[in-house]
Amino acid sequence: MKFLSYVYIFSTLLFLTSCSTAITQLQMQESEAGKSLLVGAVLVENNGLDDVYEAIKGNINVILVGKHIENGEEIIQGYRLETDDNGYYYLPNVPQGAYVLKGIEVNMGYSGRMLITSRWDGPRQIYIPESRLIDYVVRNWPEEIKNQVIDMGITYMKVDPSQQIYTDNFSSFKENSLALKNVTHTMPNPIVYFRQKYPEIKCLQDR
Repeated sequence: MKFLSYVYIFSTLLFLTSCSTAITQLQMQESEAGKSLLVGAVLVENNGLDDVYEAIKGNINVILVGKHIENGEEIIQGYRLETDDNGYYYLPNVPQGAYVLKGIEVNMGYSGRMLITSRWDGPRQIYIPESRLIDYVVRNWPEEIKNQVIDMGITYMKVDPSQQIYTDNFSSFKENSLALKNVTHTMPNPIVYFRQKYPEIKCLQDR
């Protein structure tokens, strides 16, 4: 099994200890033959950590891990990227395969940067605080996806005052109220969002 690490950034350089990195500026583009456009979003609600109540979407660093087969060999790839102001992210021309959102880095409350990683309790993926580094280890992979567009949905995380993390995945929000009082969220499905933002990308219009 090969392990490759790629770093995708918008404005800051992120380095991983003991991993080779390639720094690439993302640009939306059509999917090449045998490749996919991966899209998703993240919404974080701070429900009282540091006595702060806030919803966070933009400038969240997302750590994804993908697995695919190339020339009969299993290859694991890690990706780091940043959400836009509305909470959305994308990766163009990734290998078709299985993908996991391993963790995030997010500014929250008065504590500064918070790292959230994940581990597995049997088949269930659980997100927990991390003090050092979010690794690319995946214990339980989802089903491989062979579509031109891979929709990771909207990953929702709620962090409480004791740093307990509740998480769920949604297709979209339309004036939905979650943990924060008097706060509603409207977020279209990631495919719909990028279809509207990039009408020239054919693979999005075909969905």
